[in-house]
Parts: sequence; structure tokens; C-alpha cells
Amino acid sequence: MWIDRITSLDPGKRLVAVKSVSLSEEHLHDHFPADPARNLPATPVMPASLIIEGMAQTAGILVGHTGGFKEKVILAKIGKATLSRDALPGHTLRYTATLDRFDPLGASTSG
Repeated sequence: MWIDRITSLDPGKRLVAVKSVSLSEEHLHDHFPADPARNLPATPVMPASLIIEGMAQTAGILVGHTGGFKEKVILAKIGKATLSRDALPGHTLRYTATLDRFDPLGASTSG
């Protein structure tokens, strides 16, 4: 899971989760390691793909909860994703998912 805890749930409407970015997470050490040849220090950054995955998991829990966890929830499409800055160790990410549509054919969320 790429979220640490759920902080708020408004069933069928909205779910808020948080992720604390910690230097103890292994993926940070490879993204971006020091480059002695170019005299660049290590710059541990949480990859954007994992930030988006955390948002997808938050939305997936909201959809699953709304459907009573009777069906598997999968992400089929991301219409648009914008990240305003890097997520660094010590940062806390706050994911807010809202349910836009839920019917027998599927669900749509915003985050």
C-alpha cells in the first residue's frame, strides 16, 4: 500500500488518506542517487508513479467501500494528473478522493 492511514471517510462520497514520505523507504535511495562524476549529491525523491498509485489506492478504497467490497476495484484510466512539486523525505502527502459516479458498470472518481 502507498498510503499509511485513512483520516476521513464520508461513505459513498469522499475519502482522505495520508502518506508520510520517509527516508527509510528503499525506493527513495535509487531515485536519485549521488553522482560523484558530476559532483551531484543524492536527491531522494518519491517517484511520481508511486504518488499517483497512492491516489489510485485511496480512490479504490472509496469505491470498494461504497460497493461493500463485493468486487475487485482496478484503475482503468487516469484522465489527467498534475504534480506541483517533488515529494521528499519528511513530507506528508494528503490524498482526497471523491466519488463522481458509481453504478453497475463501474465508478468514476476525482482526486
